[in-house]
Amino acid sequence: ESCCLYTMVLDDVAKDQAIAMVESLASDVDSLFTLLASFMVFSMQIGFALVEAGSIRSHLRSILMKNVFDTCLSTFSWYLLGYGLAKGPWGNAFIAIGHPGQMPANPVLWFFDLSFAATSATIVSGAMAERTKFSCYVVLTLAITGFVYPMVCHWVWSPVGFMSMGNPDAPIPLLDFAGCGVVHMVGGIVALVGAMKVGPRPGIFMEQVAQHYTRREAQVAERMEATQQLWMVVGTMILWIGWYGFNCGSTTAIVGQVDVVARVAINTTISGVSGAVSATAVIWIVHRKFLLPKVLMGILAGLVSVTAGAPYFEGYSAFITGAIGFVFLYTAEHVLVRFQIDDPVSAFPCHGVCGFWGLIAAGLLERPSYSGISTSYGAQVGLQILGGLIIAAWSTVSSMLVMLLLSWVLGQLRIINAEKEYHEDQLEDPRKGPLGRVSLVFTDVQGSTVLWEADEECMSESLVMHDNTMRTLIKKHEGFEVKTEGDAFMVAFPTAQSAAMYCIDVQHQLLQLNWPKDLYKQMPARVEDDDTGKKIVFKGMRVRMGFHTGIPSGKTNPVTERTDYYGRDVNYAARVSGLGAGGQILISSAALTDLLPHMTDPNAPNSLAKESEEAPFGMVPDQLYKFQPLGCWVAYRGRRTLKGIDLHPDGECLYELIPFGLEKRVFPALKIPDPAEESTPLGPVSPSGPSFSPPGSVNPSPDAISQVRLVSPRGSRLQGLPGQRPRATQNRHKYERDEADT
Repeated sequence: ESCCLYTMVLDDVAKDQAIAMVESLASDVDSLFTLLASFMVFSMQIGFALVEAGSIRSHLRSILMKNVFDTCLSTFSWYLLGYGLAKGPWGNAFIAIGHPGQMPANPVLWFFDLSFAATSATIVSGAMAERTKFSCYVVLTLAITGFVYPMVCHWVWSPVGFMSMGNPDAPIPLLDFAGCGVVHMVGGIVALVGAMKVGPRPGIFMEQVAQHYTRREAQVAERMEATQQLWMVVGTMILWIGWYGFNCGSTTAIVGQVDVVARVAINTTISGVSGAVSATAVIWIVHRKFLLPKVLMGILAGLVSVTAGAPYFEGYSAFITGAIGFVFLYTAEHVLVRFQIDDPVSAFPCHGVCGFWGLIAAGLLERPSYSGISTSYGAQVGLQILGGLIIAAWSTVSSMLVMLLLSWVLGQLRIINAEKEYHEDQLEDPRKGPLGRVSLVFTDVQGSTVLWEADEECMSESLVMHDNTMRTLIKKHEGFEVKTEGDAFMVAFPTAQSAAMYCIDVQHQLLQLNWPKDLYKQMPARVEDDDTGKKIVFKGMRVRMGFHTGIPSGKTNPVTERTDYYGRDVNYAARVSGLGAGGQILISSAALTDLLPHMTDPNAPNSLAKESEEAPFGMVPDQLYKFQPLGCWVAYRGRRTLKGIDLHPDGECLYELIPFGLEKRVFPALKIPDPAEESTPLGPVSPSGPSFSPPGSVNPSPDAISQVRLVSPRGSRLQGLPGQRPRATQNRHKYERDEADT
């Protein structure tokens, strides 16, 4: 009997040891699973860096440096302060307290939480790219991972948080399995506040506003280089793989949870795929083509949207969630463009908006047997919306306070020379201009001398805006910037159509810029509307433009290694431009010949359809002919003798392009070169000789010219007294004589 009793005791001890060993092994397997998931989440930093690098235009090293520092700064801040505020041993439902370097019983969970905090901070970097001081970003990253994110993490994922599903007394239990609200909404909202605070990148909305007049689209997909698209594809796929660690790892266990982990992985995949399908369909319906960057954003929208409800969904619920997620993202992008909020990587639409939708979808489409929630769908959806609004409000207020503090300490958060650096990046792109038959465009600002003398600081700021507009649209229409001198540009285009659309876009864009207020105090830059007062036809700087199509001699400058042009065609284009007034677009017969295939006016003479017809192709002076594909009218303005150009004994035919919507503009008669002027290609205005003006303009007599009225910026007359006038008055007087011939 004693022997049997001894044997039973040994069996019980062995059984207890075996159970303890199995439990320890299971715990180790769960910890290893969580640790591997953490590594996958950390690898998402590579994906974010590649996606951001493929979405920006310049400052590549800066954006890569910020992504590297995200991990470093997040770890430092999370170790010192963040984890203690999120899951410290002391505190209440709103805040936890822990000492610096606080660690949980299982350090693996600390590391897993760190990877999530770093992800939330990384979301912000792309939205503020290209124009934010590095010192500002350093402090902002420390604030996100040390204060903003830990508070929300405590509310939702701490056992005592007031929005935690693990707290039976929580007034707002929130379904947020892997961080739609905690991670993505926090990062997306802070990104929006940061983008609004630092303002848009230089020249980023020029192309979008200009194309609005030609395609009537609120959102324009920018052309990206093949290398940038490759970075975006690789980055998106790395993020997709990392998302399995993000969602599946949030179970923090795999022993006995294999079915849940598998369901999470399946729903994550389905939602990402449905986002891509939705993006393809929406972009095809809107743009009638496939845009790879939008498909990639569709994948990310689906992955973000499913994060909150991945273990609570059936497959069809995940598909619906991902498909609707891209619709919300695309709509949010339109809204940002409408209000000119520059978000280069769509951080707010993707993470902020889709994160909020993911919270709603988790309450709307969850399966009670999976989530364990007994409340009705309507009640839980209401709690999800309320919880999302609380997270959004906290993220907005806290990030705004951090931004205000940074502004007070560091001054301006935006890089002071952002516009200058953008300008320098564009100078060398491209170096080789088109050869053969090209269209040469000359532009300059009318009255710039008066503006410089009146307010040099204001003019300097305005010229930066002018140059950014010109260069952005040059790149859009695939032009080549030959040379620049002051406010004058010489640009070469491979076709007359691209040159015409460039000139038209420039005139439209100049009306959309927010010029410095001091600029409007000067008469050369005053605001004018049409005769009914319903539409602004002039605003800010007035740029006169002209182009000619020919075969100029082209060569590479050995010093700058850029293509340069010379010869009679260059002189022809320069003289055509110099005959116009600010806001006017003049072209030669050779340029019009290439544009004739785009003429759509049913009332035009038959000779307009024949390119072999002699200029002016049967056109009636001052009559408008419609060129719908170009978005403009064309009017014949008569013949002019151009100095050094003797192609026709009666002079060269000149035509004016009138953009749609700007028909109410009134210009003076075309200038007539003075043969006596040998030093400059363009002579002064002459009150005599033939002239042609748009309908409604008046050609005054020489007596009227001598009685020019000088008008101050406020509208009061300045009496022209005999003798010497003040310098500003002389400039104003000269400007009105040159501009209006009145």
